[in-house]
Amino acid sequence: MPETNNAKHLGPCPLCGRSMIDGPSVDRHHWVPRSEGGGDWSYLHRICHKKIHSLFSEDVLAKDYASAEALLAHPDIRSFVKWVRKQPPELIGRHAKPNQRRG
Repeated sequence: MPETNNAKHLGPCPLCGRSMIDGPSVDRHHWVPRSEGGGDWSYLHRICHKKIHSLFSEDVLAKDYASAEALLAHPDIRSFVKWVRKQPPELIGRHAKPNQRRG
């Protein structure tokens, strides 16, 4: 992958499509949570990762939202993506506490 100023580019975020640069604005996301037996993961922007986990419990993620395509079919995620695409890729952001999740 190309490097600029020692920053490793990780490609586009599977959720929002914005460029990812290795560092604090990027997390690993297990498509099926490890607590539900998952192992496959991808890098996502931290703000995108936090949004997913603020909306859904791990069992709901495993059952209904184990891919970017499935997540993008949800209206709250689509609305979030529409907003976040206008933000700088380094934005980390904040979301509802986990106990306010659905599922």
